[in-house]
Amino acid sequence: MGRELDFGTGYWEGDVVYSCDCCGKEVRFEFWTEEEEHNVSGQRSALRRKRGWIFTKVNGLWRDFCSEKCRNQYIRENTI
Repeated sequence: MGRELDFGTGYWEGDVVYSCDCCGKEVRFEFWTEEEEHNVSGQRSALRRKRGWIFTKVNGLWRDFCSEKCRNQYIRENTI
């Protein structure tokens, strides 16, 4: 799944939603401006450092995982 935007009722308000490509676990970052929404590097850094998420290239595509266990399971199920 990766990164998706869930807009609220206002202009440039809502959540940036990251979801695990294996189990579907979600983490949301609220944003109130266009600049906050575009802070991808800060969001990914917070996911890595504070929550232990892993971003890995699998079969040439970047995938997001909430844990090493999910990453390993996804690779076993989706590669040769």
